[in-house]
Amino acid sequence: MNERIRKLRKHLDLTQEAFGEKIGVKRNTIATYEMGRSEPSNAAVSLICKTFGVNEAWLRNGEGEMFVPSPTSELDALAARYPQMTHETYVFIEKLVGLSEETQKIIMGFLREVVAGFDDVEPGTPALPGHLSSSDFSDDKVVDAEMLYEKSLGFAPNTASSALSTTDATGSDGKAAGNT
Repeated sequence: MNERIRKLRKHLDLTQEAFGEKIGVKRNTIATYEMGRSEPSNAAVSLICKTFGVNEAWLRNGEGEMFVPSPTSELDALAARYPQMTHETYVFIEKLVGLSEETQKIIMGFLREVVAGFDDVEPGTPALPGHLSSSDFSDDKVVDAEMLYEKSLGFAPNTASSALSTTDATGSDGKAAGNT
């Protein structure tokens, strides 16, 4: 493992001191790892892998690639972790995290207010008392309402065709039939 730690550090173009600072150990500890005088603890190995994106199997025994293949972005990793994520959700998260901290706070405050406003009503409740709810707009209810409206105007729709023909009520000269 000593040679792989040295190879990793040199690949990252870090001094022993800089490498050690990143994982919270002193330069001489890194030197003892690289010379093979001591082996890093399991915690140190995990920290090296996490900090630098190193493949643990490679660091421990030389198997596989030096680095863990990384997704193109953290959001891609999140989408891979949650396959039910829709494109809309992906874009929402991408845009939200791209906003300034102040703008995020404003949006989150607004969302809290909206959610709090839902607490005292059932879903689908009309905005004003006496108004129709969304369940009142089924196809059958709309057709019934249209028929009542047409009946109130004094005509019932023709079952063959609900469109009125202007030629039925007027002659070719545009005057009402029966008037000369």
